[in-house]
Amino acid sequence: MNHLLNYALAGVAALVLSTAYLLDAPSELQAAIDTAAAAQDARQAVLTEARFAKAAQSACGENAGWQVRADGAVQCFTHRGHKTIVAKVTP
Repeated sequence: MNHLLNYALAGVAALVLSTAYLLDAPSELQAAIDTAAAAQDARQAVLTEARFAKAAQSACGENAGWQVRADGAVQCFTHRGHKTIVAKVTP
């Protein structure tokens, strides 16, 4: 009887140790959720940048160039490169 109990306990210990690796790592579902969130964040960043570029181009004019200054304002240029106006743009 004592041998049977030892074998049962050894079997349970082996089962617990063999499945322990499943508890440590994040699941495939969590990895898919994180990937989808990262893709959504990247898409949102691209859309925000596009809205800002459209607003800056609208503020400077159709044929004008523009550049973002260090203070966040937009410096507009003529098509020949001369500075014209400084505009504060919000998308």
